[in-house]
Amino acid sequence: MKMKRMAAAMLAAMMTVSLAACGQSGDNTKEASKKQTKETTKTTERPEAVSEEDWEAMQKEPAFGTELNYLFNGGACVSAKYLAEELGYYEEYGINATYVQGGSVVETVGTGQCMWGTDHIATMLVPVTNGVKMTFVCGAHIGCKSIYVPADSDIQSVEDLKGKTIAIHDGTGNSDQNICYRLLDEYGVDPTTDVEFTNIEDNAATVAGMENGEVDATIFSDYFVMANYPDDMRMICSITYSPEFQDEACCVTAMNNDFLEKNPVHAKYIVKAIKRAGEYARLNSEDAVQLMYDTDKMTGEQAVQQEFWDSLHFGLSDAFTEQSLRKIAEDYLRLGIITKKDLTVDEVMDMAWTEVCPDSEMGDLTVGDPVEPDNAVLTIQQKEE
Repeated sequence: MKMKRMAAAMLAAMMTVSLAACGQSGDNTKEASKKQTKETTKTTERPEAVSEEDWEAMQKEPAFGTELNYLFNGGACVSAKYLAEELGYYEEYGINATYVQGGSVVETVGTGQCMWGTDHIATMLVPVTNGVKMTFVCGAHIGCKSIYVPADSDIQSVEDLKGKTIAIHDGTGNSDQNICYRLLDEYGVDPTTDVEFTNIEDNAATVAGMENGEVDATIFSDYFVMANYPDDMRMICSITYSPEFQDEACCVTAMNNDFLEKNPVHAKYIVKAIKRAGEYARLNSEDAVQLMYDTDKMTGEQAVQQEFWDSLHFGLSDAFTEQSLRKIAEDYLRLGIITKKDLTVDEVMDMAWTEVCPDSEMGDLTVGDPVEPDNAVLTIQQKEE
């Protein structure tokens, strides 16, 4: 592998890694900071897009007329809920939504600091089963991460990873390791005994570890590799590109349980706005990416961001997301990722999945499901079609 050039790129890599993972902020800040607060007024005029029955019900909910915070830390993966604000979709439904930056979905949505946010299923599912007060309400996209090796590595297949060391970046039992577990398991490699995981918080340090032989492989965001090491790393398996993972969601939007219970009609229209934004992100991807640059929510080479964006199939159906989540829950229980061994798949689904705005209420909306799910309701339309 051409590691001399890789070392020279490390500084750039560190600057762009913030866009590499769903839900990670550009400055990696941990303290929540709102953007400029918008004026809040309790309007009594019904928006045209909201039915009279729903508007009457919304006015009785505690959220009515208040500013509602959601978490958005920048980047492509978690962008639909932000696009819903910028495109005016929330406003069309009489909802005053504004983003908060900082922290994680588990920290902010789970505690009610924010009402909704988007992240990996691999990040959020275990906390949900451990009692964090949030539930998944719609799918976001597929993919975004893969296992990579140096371009000149002798490792050619997943089976070749047996006995090797794989770097993860967010600690044992978290998103990177959970994704690796399922990738390895799919191809017959036991993630609990056949490989060794090492946690390296810094991506540049991971690259250095691959250079000196301390690390054999790593899981990275596809964007991180595309932007920094397209010729120096080789993909072994992927939740983005491997055919075996084309039938499942990677990321979902979660909503605070208390907010959802007290404001079900608000929740329905919030999800409706996000679903519309997902369709826009997929079918109008050049405009969507440009909007992200225009509002300083995206950096780096635009052509690379565009390629990454178009790999995600934004805007998934509920049928696709629910089917994905059930499959993931089954694997998590079997592999011991979900540590509460007495839970059943149905019990996990009861906690983790709530159909707030069913596909049947989305009219002529199209979805980006790469594989048609069972009980499909909405039409699949990809950008190229």
